[in-house]
Amino acid sequence: MGAPSWLVLLVAKVVVSAGIVVGVTAAAERLGPRLGGLIVATPQLSVLALIFLTIEQGPTFAAASAFWNIPGSCTAVAVYLAYLGASLLVPAPRGASIGAGAVAGVAAFVVSAVVMGALPLRPASVIPFAASVCGLTAWLVRTLPDRATLTRVRMSPAVVLARAAISVAVVLTLTSIAQAIGPKWAGLLLGFPVNALPVLAILHFHYGAVVMKPFVRAFPAAAFGICLFNFVAWLAVERLGLVATILLGYAVDIAYLALVDTLLRRPRRAGRAPASGTTG
Repeated sequence: MGAPSWLVLLVAKVVVSAGIVVGVTAAAERLGPRLGGLIVATPQLSVLALIFLTIEQGPTFAAASAFWNIPGSCTAVAVYLAYLGASLLVPAPRGASIGAGAVAGVAAFVVSAVVMGALPLRPASVIPFAASVCGLTAWLVRTLPDRATLTRVRMSPAVVLARAAISVAVVLTLTSIAQAIGPKWAGLLLGFPVNALPVLAILHFHYGAVVMKPFVRAFPAAAFGICLFNFVAWLAVERLGLVATILLGYAVDIAYLALVDTLLRRPRRAGRAPASGTTG
């Protein structure tokens, strides 16, 4: 006899959630703060929620949740800014700095989620709203450095397990209570940067506050890619099905991130041009 369907689904949630978070985090650390910030901002919880909410609650519920995950993704921008601000206000000792940043980040998420939930967002206004939040924040942090020296941190089984466990716990909790809280609040709560915040704290611990600035600089612009993924999910999951929607959403997000990476690198190339003697 085969395993019960609920057990298969539970195992799938654990394996897929852990695999995505561990893989993305490892790639982010090895590619440096600028590219790492972009990679951490790829859809992770969004795609997991889309998969499992579609399976468990149906595509209509999943589409509505994806819609509200657009403003929900904007709450992650507030988390990043709050973490950076609080950790700089409490620069030492490092443990206290990380604690201040984490507490401020969680508080910023709660406040911003409540505010986002109260906004009368509509299909015609949600993407312009998200673009305004991400764009304005990207402009505000444009003077932060886009590079920092990183050396690889040895990945212990305990660190890998902790990162995976956090993601799995969030996915299991939100998909379990989704029907009770409804698609709106499921989408808003999925905006919490369950992977990005621990990554920021871990890198802060290993490398100091300097490494956070390139991540914070890259994240707001990159976060709009998550909004685009969710917009595609909202439009397509009921019409095209789950697999086609995920492929299309990632294609849009990757194309957008490639554009962001090009724009982020342009000032540095332009700054080196006079010294190299090249002329465009």
